[in-house]
Amino acid sequence: MRFLSFLTIAVLIASVMAPAAHAAEPILIRFSHVTSENSPKGQGAVMFKRLAEERLAGKVKVEIYPNSQKFDDNQAPLGLLFGDIEMAAPSLSKFRAYSKKMQVFDLPLLFSDIDALHRFQQSRAGKALLDSMITRGIKGLTYWDNGPRVISAKRAIKQPADAKRLVFRIEASAVFQEQYARVGAVGIEMPFKRLPDAMKEGLISAQENAWSNIRSMQVHKFHNHFTELGHSYLGYMVITSAAFWNGLPADVRTQLEAILKEVTDKVNSLAAEQALSARQEVLQSGAKLVELSEADRRAWRDALTPVWKRFENEIGSDLISAARASN
Repeated sequence: MRFLSFLTIAVLIASVMAPAAHAAEPILIRFSHVTSENSPKGQGAVMFKRLAEERLAGKVKVEIYPNSQKFDDNQAPLGLLFGDIEMAAPSLSKFRAYSKKMQVFDLPLLFSDIDALHRFQQSRAGKALLDSMITRGIKGLTYWDNGPRVISAKRAIKQPADAKRLVFRIEASAVFQEQYARVGAVGIEMPFKRLPDAMKEGLISAQENAWSNIRSMQVHKFHNHFTELGHSYLGYMVITSAAFWNGLPADVRTQLEAILKEVTDKVNSLAAEQALSARQEVLQSGAKLVELSEADRRAWRDALTPVWKRFENEIGSDLISAARASN
């Protein structure tokens, strides 16, 4: 009987102590992304970890998985939903399966410059897109920049006709497929990490990417001609699971939101700086920048802006109009 009494007391103590011990465990945030830690996104993740663990010491622990160590951009949303990670920052083009409205960011020549893109992202319509995937369990937290997409190829691409029969590596995007089909090129969807091997093996003859990614993947070792068309911008949405985010203690969530705002400003500043430095480094290596005349640019506008109409029903004419208004 005495043994049973001791056992009963021990069980009661354990039942009381267990929740307290559990509550003391820091909240784990596993942040997965596909780029190196030297990229703007990579540095943003590191900064988020540092600030979160400093300001929420003992409450939050952040683990970073760069270079697709856990998931690529296509897999990351499912990783969130299955609880394998808590945060990711996929390219904006990856969200079509969760909200077709997100394709607005893929439309060619829609934004006149990066400032117009920022104005749209901070507008009511742009902020609403952060919650456009809530019904699918995904919560958008903020937008991060990388910079304008630049076209690279083994030959000079000056006018749309110059892209004919070239094989482009593209991100998974119906808009990008349509865009290159309209100029007679072939788009092959391929994860970012496969790009160096694909160039080395001769599987692709052209691609488009931000200057910082071009430098990090050494694209200029395989493609010697670069065209700054200004047709689209490579950006990311930092996302989380809606269930995870809503389940956070209110004070923790508020502080993380403030940290993300601070990190976003830094990431966007770094992206602008790295775009310039990477561009200079690539061109100094001997790569050639293709000069475009106003007639060339007009030919690209004539070839690519009909893509807007093709996706108007999926995206919404009101959303496209809101984006154009930001110019």
